[in-house]
Amino acid sequence: MSVRKLKPITPGQRFRVVNGFDAITTDKPEKSLLSPIKRSGGRNSQGKMTMRFKGGGHKRRYRIIDFKRERFNDAAEVMSIQYDPNRTAFIALVKYADGEKRYVIAQNGMQVGQKNCFRRECCSRNRKRYDVG
Repeated sequence: MSVRKLKPITPGQRFRVVNGFDAITTDKPEKSLLSPIKRSGGRNSQGKMTMRFKGGGHKRRYRIIDFKRERFNDAAEVMSIQYDPNRTAFIALVKYADGEKRYVIAQNGMQVGQKNCFRRECCSRNRKRYDVG
């Protein structure tokens, strides 16, 4: 995953670095892992505007991400690295041996075709660390 340094056209961009999108391998999300996002646009149940400056923007769908990673000691293969419009991190579509697909947060250096195994003994009490092997 690379980063791009912007040219200092304005003072706010002088030391700004942004994500390079060369790590993304596909642009079509997995349909079974999508759910709609309901947005009110600042209106209440009567349709009256109750919050100013809300609304607009591009329509997005939520990607269901497996934060808990409950399938320990099961090998999973990374199928693709994808862009997620709801967060700044990229997400990885992983497929387990039985055919189940899940989204996980993509770590640095994660590549398509890589076999990952999330092991229970790598999780400590204070922080959760996952062994990528």
